[in-house]
Amino acid sequence: MQLPQKRWFRIGEVARHWEIPLSDVEDYALDEMLQLAVFVVDLPAEMGSWEGGRMGEGPALQDLPVLNGPQPLLRSSLLEIFRDGQAEVRAFRAAKPNTYLHVSSDVPEMIVRRDHLIITREERDRFEREHGATSTPEALPIAEFSHNEDFTKVHVAGEWHSFGPKQAAVLRILKLASEADDPWRDGKRLLGDVGSTTLRLTDLFKRRSVWRQLVQADGKGCYRFNATALSPERRRIRLFRKTGRVMPKMGAARMATMIDS
Repeated sequence: MQLPQKRWFRIGEVARHWEIPLSDVEDYALDEMLQLAVFVVDLPAEMGSWEGGRMGEGPALQDLPVLNGPQPLLRSSLLEIFRDGQAEVRAFRAAKPNTYLHVSSDVPEMIVRRDHLIITREERDRFEREHGATSTPEALPIAEFSHNEDFTKVHVAGEWHSFGPKQAAVLRILKLASEADDPWRDGKRLLGDVGSTTLRLTDLFKRRSVWRQLVQADGKGCYRFNATALSPERRRIRLFRKTGRVMPKMGAARMATMIDS
């Protein structure tokens, strides 16, 4: 039986989906990179505008909606929830600039706790599109894979991708580690080894979403080179010149001669 898609998710579900700590989801929300919400039912509210009011006048009331479904929370509310575990919420993030959305003053206090926080599917998908966040519970199979000597250019599934010096350095370290007994490497240690000032490996590669096809995460802060790219069935990694042209196929003896020369 095929069930309908969910319209929203608990933040713990999204953290597991992205294979990052829950604290990272909270950090993204406080940095206003990710919008968290709370689900409400039949909640009376007041909506208005701050525009056009003369000095000394209050906001202009425009509507008295009844809210249902996910409502985006303000940064101040999130900070209180993360700090104290809960917050009394009297306002939500308005959709347009210079507008407000308040809970009606005659409504009893609304307490929002950490386990009430949700992310809508639309917001989750937007974040993934913009930041290349995907889940990798298992190694994604790579149909075609090759790279130049320093990993600044990688060919994956018929397309060339370029990586910066620090990104390429991470790939080289992980590729070398794949030949050891333990191929996993700590993400923060990797960042330090390549001289990156970012706090997360996802930030280093945020403009190169294809890295998720090359690197596996264990969900605990460690990474390894994609095992499927290294399996016997997928070791047809073709060497190519620095110009980017793929070398023609040749016999093992001929290849060895060229490499030694």
